[in-house]
Amino acid sequence: MDLFGAIARLLTSAVVALSTLTAPSIPAIASSPDSTPAAGRLLVRYRAGAVGVDVLETSVGASRLSEIAALSVRVLGVAAGSEESARQALAKDPRVEYVERDVTVRATDVVPNDYWWPNEWSEVKTHAPAAWSLTQGSANVVVAMLDTGVDPTQPDLQGKLVAGYNVLRSTTDTSDDNGHGTWTAGVAGAASNNGIGVASFCWGCALMPVKVLDSTGTGTTAQVASGITWATDHGAKVISMSLAGSSGTTTLQNAVQYAHSHGVVLAAAAGNSSSSAPMYPAAYPDVLSVAGTDPNDVLYSWSNFGSWVKLGAPGCDYTTGRSGWYGSFCGTSAATPVVAGIAGLAFSYAPASTNADVERALESSAAPIGSAVAYGRVDAYAALTAFGGPTASPSPSPTPTPTPYPTPTNAPSTTSASKFNGVLTNKVLSRSYAMTCGAGSASLTLTFTRALTLTLSVYGPDGTPLASQTGASPVSLSPTLPAGTALFVVSGESRASFSLSASCAAP
Repeated sequence: MDLFGAIARLLTSAVVALSTLTAPSIPAIASSPDSTPAAGRLLVRYRAGAVGVDVLETSVGASRLSEIAALSVRVLGVAAGSEESARQALAKDPRVEYVERDVTVRATDVVPNDYWWPNEWSEVKTHAPAAWSLTQGSANVVVAMLDTGVDPTQPDLQGKLVAGYNVLRSTTDTSDDNGHGTWTAGVAGAASNNGIGVASFCWGCALMPVKVLDSTGTGTTAQVASGITWATDHGAKVISMSLAGSSGTTTLQNAVQYAHSHGVVLAAAAGNSSSSAPMYPAAYPDVLSVAGTDPNDVLYSWSNFGSWVKLGAPGCDYTTGRSGWYGSFCGTSAATPVVAGIAGLAFSYAPASTNADVERALESSAAPIGSAVAYGRVDAYAALTAFGGPTASPSPSPTPTPTPYPTPTNAPSTTSASKFNGVLTNKVLSRSYAMTCGAGSASLTLTFTRALTLTLSVYGPDGTPLASQTGASPVSLSPTLPAGTALFVVSGESRASFSLSASCAAP
């Protein structure tokens, strides 16, 4: 029997503490180990109208552990070592539609890194700032994070979480006892433009934590299937699964089909084995499978690939961690919530769309990156514009509702001018600001107090570094910008209060 894969070990989150700006390096990702069957667990579905099944289960030494009601599947417990004999005995009974071993699934490989904000290139690469000018997401769009749980005390996740579920304990306690789930949640939907922490993809969307993995990042297909059906039945529009295994089960596939038939978009990690071998649930037809791409739109060497992989997405992302910390992590675990967040933006921008509409928009608008994946690398802005013009009822912004871009000051019609004010702290040592400009020269002046020096950096619409200057107040730059949304980054090594004045050609 092909075994479901435990594909990677998890590492702890990293505290952001860099003092210089560095280009992102290729992260080291461990090869995916072989998977194992879940000890003492069977999944059985009986034919309609079957009677006496409790007696049948007792006769083979099985007891019911739980039930996935939406799929009419019972999760049975048997003595360790007797799984196969019990499975065969049940399979011979005509009342049984199918019976199978439950198998393990794990969070996809994660390597935290102390990346600085200029390395948070993923939003720039996918043109998220331009997408945010159309919608920042709607609180009516719920993105379910099937993972290890989420830390509800994380500052950038305050007010973002709706009621969730702990499949492992059948409770509503979805606290994160591993860290992985808090990382993935931050990529998809952390609060943004709020003066702290990080920027996420769908920062107006609501997040639903569904705990299907334990403190080691391990779960089973039955637990994932239960999480999928629970999230579907409780209003999720998008399900993000940064987990994978080397084989699937009928129960897991039925859960995927159940969610998809109810209008849900599902995204799942392709895995990190540097292999074209399918991983599950990503390889199911109703799932957006996600590979990890680098800043040059090349798959990271550790990412899985192949015609079964539909989309690529940035595979290293700066995000939220437990206990108020911030860091970044890499792997298809990081790439998957990028796609989930963009799907959330699409549902927010085009609320009447179906899941097939959203999937088609993401796939048809993806930037070509060769044959490594079926469609290409996701593009947030292109996905939204694939729906046409703005919708009649724009989606609500988060509360509080800062504007995604600064309001221009009085200036000639050929020039846009803006002023940004901010602070740096010992925990947040960089701030970034987006501004849409036409092609031409720009002028930036940074003034500040409380710090001896700060660094002002400018990045183009594609994430290319254009200019950088470190010095005492004031720091000035006059870069030549291409048309599009540029990023201005203020960074330092200590606390500071600053004001950044910027002017550029009007878009």
